[in-house]
Amino acid sequence: MASRAPTLAISLTLASFVPACGDNGSQTTADTTSTTDPTTTDATSTTDTTSTTDTTTGTSEDTTGDPPTTSLTTTEATTSTTEPGTSSTTSEETTGEELDCVTIAPGPFAPELVAEGFDGSEDLGFDGAGGLALKRDDAVVIVTAELLETELASGFPQIYGTRFAPGGALLVALPQSGDLQTIASDGTVDDAAGGLASPNGLYVDPTGRVWLTEFGGGRVVRFDGRFTKTTVYEGPMASTANGVVLDAARGLLFFTNYGAGRVLKLAVDDAGDAAGEPSEVLTVPGAALDGLVLDKCGNVYAVDQGNSRLFRGILDADAALVGAPEQLAEFDSNVANAQFGWGAGWDPESLYLSGNPGDLYRLPVGISGAPIGLP
Repeated sequence: MASRAPTLAISLTLASFVPACGDNGSQTTADTTSTTDPTTTDATSTTDTTSTTDTTTGTSEDTTGDPPTTSLTTTEATTSTTEPGTSSTTSEETTGEELDCVTIAPGPFAPELVAEGFDGSEDLGFDGAGGLALKRDDAVVIVTAELLETELASGFPQIYGTRFAPGGALLVALPQSGDLQTIASDGTVDDAAGGLASPNGLYVDPTGRVWLTEFGGGRVVRFDGRFTKTTVYEGPMASTANGVVLDAARGLLFFTNYGAGRVLKLAVDDAGDAAGEPSEVLTVPGAALDGLVLDKCGNVYAVDQGNSRLFRGILDADAALVGAPEQLAEFDSNVANAQFGWGAGWDPESLYLSGNPGDLYRLPVGISGAPIGLP
């Protein structure tokens, strides 16, 4: 487990963004799924590689709300003091008791290459019991922190979204066929929903609702426990919608606009229906923002898939950006999604990132993730 960074009062200094270029969202084709008996093998050996990255930042058009007086220093270990209560916090549902949201460790952080060979792992999902779902060739595999690997099911084409549901099934989004499928613990594959326009990002909230972006349809949709589909938002603001995550404490749904390099927020009511129009949280000029995740303080982390970088936006209680986005790391190979560690052996204060080349990275950030739906 990565050690917690020293407690600091932090300040956010901001520089200019380095432009990034995205991809065209192309996918490989295949259309069959089949199950296999789980077999256990030793997964790829670990490689210790670390690197540091310079901070690059940009500004957001959304600067509403009273920002805290603290700032994050992202280049050197210099600190400044701040008055308690002036930094961003959310309700106890998000932050938890005794959580320090004032002294979040500043970046940049050095990535560690954990494993290789999980080609096609556009996304990754923790089961909360020590397993991590990844993809190898046409198979979905469950990997432990010791890198022991069990094949769950095979015969899959390209998979984008990958998340576990509270009932124990793994959800996978198939962009080419437009299907959302479930994989049971015994490897049985079932169709949950079809007719989706390039389904991409997946998020399962703690109540079991499933949130999904339709990259090719300009939509964000929601499924209940019976996989009844409800369109939450459809429109130009959801063009190339990709990563998605719900902040239930604030009543906000966040999603990325891949092509524009933006993170947007949409107010939703208790039923999960939109209560207004989306608005911008942050933009990284030239980036292709893919996966999205929240920490326990309600700050947002977005993966720049086009340039293999990770950015963090410090948000106030109204989810307005404080300062500008901070580049936390740059990776040696492509990354598309990030998740905080959940379950035995996985560091809860680290982000784990994967991408299509098949490399799995760990990035210690010194804070754990917001609650998610787990079996």
